[in-house]
Amino acid sequence: MTDLKIYDAAPADWKQLQQFTGTILSECGFDTEIEKTIETVRGKVQVDVYAERKKAFESKTICECKYWQSPVPQTIIHAFRTIISDTGASQGFIISKAGFQKGAYEAIASSNVSILSWEE
Repeated sequence: MTDLKIYDAAPADWKQLQQFTGTILSECGFDTEIEKTIETVRGKVQVDVYAERKKAFESKTICECKYWQSPVPQTIIHAFRTIISDTGASQGFIISKAGFQKGAYEAIASSNVSILSWEE
C-alpha cells in the first residue's frame, strides 16, 4: 500500500511550510493569507496562515507552522489556544516539522486545536 501524499517533498524551510499549508487550505476552498495580522480581544497578533470560508457557513481557521528542530512543547499549545479563543476562530492547527512533546497532546484535549506533523 502506498501512502497518499499531497507534496512529493517536505518543506525546505519555514516559509515553504507556510506556503504549502496555505496552498492546501486554498485547494480545500478557503481564502487564505500568509502571515496575516489579526485583531484579538487582547490586541493584534500575527498568525502564520489564516484561512476563511464563507460559503455554506462561515469558518475561520488559523495555522501555526513550526519548522523547528525539536518537538513543540505544551506551552506553545496553550498560547495558541488563547489566540484561537480570542479571535473567534472555528479551529486551529499547529503543523510541526519535528513533532510534539507529550504534554502537547494533553494540551489539545477538549479543544478546537489539532496538532499535526508535516507527514500527517
